[in-house]
Amino acid sequence: MKTLQSTLMLFILMSFAFISSAQDVSLNIIKLKYDSSLLEKQQGLAILTKKEGQIETISMGAHHLTKTSVFNIGSATKTFTAILILQEMEKGNLALTDSINQFLTPINNVPGTLTLEELLTHESGLDEIIGKNILTIYFGKNDSLYDTSLLNQLEAHHPEEHGKFSYCNSNYFLLGKVLEKVTDRRYFDLVQERIIEPLQLHNTYPYLHKNIPNLAQPRHEDKNVSKYLDFRYFANIAYAAGSIASTLTDMEVFYTALFETEKLLKKETAQLMMTKGSEHYGLGLMKSSNQDIISYGHGGNNIGYAFRNEYNPVTKTLYLAFTNSRTLPFQKVLVDDLDAYLTNKTIKNTLALDVSQFRDFIGTYHLEEAKLVLEIIEEDNKLYLLAEAQGVKSELIQKNETTLFDTTVGATLERLEDSDAGLKFSQNGFETLIKRMGKK
Repeated sequence: MKTLQSTLMLFILMSFAFISSAQDVSLNIIKLKYDSSLLEKQQGLAILTKKEGQIETISMGAHHLTKTSVFNIGSATKTFTAILILQEMEKGNLALTDSINQFLTPINNVPGTLTLEELLTHESGLDEIIGKNILTIYFGKNDSLYDTSLLNQLEAHHPEEHGKFSYCNSNYFLLGKVLEKVTDRRYFDLVQERIIEPLQLHNTYPYLHKNIPNLAQPRHEDKNVSKYLDFRYFANIAYAAGSIASTLTDMEVFYTALFETEKLLKKETAQLMMTKGSEHYGLGLMKSSNQDIISYGHGGNNIGYAFRNEYNPVTKTLYLAFTNSRTLPFQKVLVDDLDAYLTNKTIKNTLALDVSQFRDFIGTYHLEEAKLVLEIIEEDNKLYLLAEAQGVKSELIQKNETTLFDTTVGATLERLEDSDAGLKFSQNGFETLIKRMGKK
């Protein structure tokens, strides 16, 4: 049950009918589909694709986001951290089977026998520390928040999750400390000297700070929160799990170097990143399967920024997308459309919903398996799915006469004969009944 919950939470966090038309041969068809809706929502997106060796970019919606806008890549930082660990492995300074007690002095609630590989693959069972009180820290004015060691806040280890995939930022926070101990260098210096400079990533920074040129202004709950930017949040809190700032242009260079050259790692070492771990996660890489082809990348979410990317090693296609808010608008349908564009499939061109057919869906529901309360609301003749605990507000569109589709996390909500009892909830092969609150 805990593994199922963790998987559901990952899809929800990541660190929520159509009318056919003639297919546009350019990425512009994506812009035509989403631009007006994004402007209405006052949200912006910038996208880069690489297809048959050709790079194409578009900007959509508000805030003038472009391929050269600098943003925090969030948890995509974990790929950089994994590369640095594997570089040390190639040098013979460590092995994936090494336990962390070989590098770090004892830490309360962190078993010293945990291996570097278990940290890299999120199979440690450690408690989450970075996600705790994140809003309080980001928006707080208390300087002492940055002087408190996060490691002192780790609560009990979860042995039942040891050896199973359960996404946790604490793993990569510790890997950053291991790197500093092994190399006797600051983590940020390693990122600069071993990745940014060799790849000539001229607009990439080891951590985000407010003085970076061409920085996309972060937004939270429809407000510009630039005045709250503090480099200490990214350097001390997000750290090796989520500190780096970059552009779409630089990140294309980074992923191409990782997957198609040996500028960062030997070919066999890069292969380990993809083959190790679980079906969901390798060594600092997320895995996504589509028609027996596994693609790789790493999403990132932080206050004010969201980033999605995916590289197909068979076709050597790549997409990158970012926004200056905590969640990517229309994430699921947008990602599906980008995949369709890269594989030369038809993209349907409009988002639609007949609200009058689905007003009986409005209400509050309980998703027991993930311990989440979900709410369906109506605003401005549109329906939205809310998961308040996760900060998710996702627009719903119509899949058929009885089913709505969540544009962010790809869940479907289907009407049952007894609509008062609840709805059928489906996501990535998982199905359950979400019960309407107040009903037995």
